[in-house]
Formats: sequence, C-alpha cells, structure tokens
Amino acid sequence: MLNGGVEPDTALLSFLAKGDERALEELYRRYSPSLYALLLRMLQSREEAEEILQDSFVQLYREAARYQPERGSVTAFLFTIGRNLALSRLRSRKARPQKLEDHDLHSPDQELGLWREDDPTDRILVRRALQRLEPSDRQLLEEAFFDGFSHSELAERHQLPLGTIKTRLRRALLKLRAYLGGPQVSEEA
Repeated sequence: MLNGGVEPDTALLSFLAKGDERALEELYRRYSPSLYALLLRMLQSREEAEEILQDSFVQLYREAARYQPERGSVTAFLFTIGRNLALSRLRSRKARPQKLEDHDLHSPDQELGLWREDDPTDRILVRRALQRLEPSDRQLLEEAFFDGFSHSELAERHQLPLGTIKTRLRRALLKLRAYLGGPQVSEEA
C-alpha cells in the first residue's frame, strides 16, 4: 500500500478498513482542508470545527468497512459523517451559528470549501452551478445544508408549506447535479 503511487480514494478506504493508518493519513491530507471549511461554515467556531474534523476522521476510521462505493464517493461518505456530527453539535447547543467577524457566509464571493484546494476547476464549477440556481432555492439549500435547518424549520422560517420546501430543495439538488454533470436522477426518485 502507498508505495509512492497515488491511490484512488476507494482503495485508500479499503486499506483503512484493514487498519492501515497510512491510508487515514493520506485521506486526511487530501480532505481535511475542505471538510474543515464546511465545518467552520456550519459551526461558526474554529475550535468546534477542529474538534468535529478530528471526530470525523476517527469515525471514518471506525466505519471504513461499511463504505459502499455504489452509494457514493469516499468524499461524500466523509462529508456526510462530518456534516452529521456538526448538525448534532448544533442541536446539542440549541443555537444557530453566529456570524464570524471576518467571514460573510452568505456572500457569493465567500469560499465554500467544497472542493479540493489543488483543483481550482472544481471551485469554479461549484460556484457557477450555485449561481445558476434561483436565489431563493439557493438560499434554502444553503440554510438546509450549511446552517442545519430542518425542512419543518425552513417552512416556518420562510412561511411556506412543508411540501413546497421539500419540492424546492429536491429541485435545487437535481439542478445542481445536472449542472455539475452528476448521474441523472428523476424528479420522482
């Protein structure tokens, strides 16, 4: 393993499932900056973001054997772990995040941290895909994903029926997937 060559993420996770800590080190090197950016955006606390980042990789190590490549990428698996841990933290403190003084989290120019730092093409593609969404749909998506609002909280917050919120979020996700060239999914799925 890791004999100087670049291992694909799925191979790294397979090695990790067998207890190879070098695989964990490599995954951490590849994904910790962008996962940290997501956690910071969600939690609005550097200290908590660092803590959840570490917890995310510990959980990845523990759950590596459960990974199923047909269900999504290693990146999606890791980011789901991190996001779920951050949402649990938000719920446990029963407060919504506060704005960091040096970050405007709702500015379209703010870096979202959802791409690999070494690939500016991903950053450009994600930013363009988000900008193509209707502003109200983009706001709902950001509030659901980054701020951790549930569908019912969004319905109350925006004074819209729950079904409308779910439909708009689903539509926005499908459009993002189409814009980014992901696998096609029907609206009924």
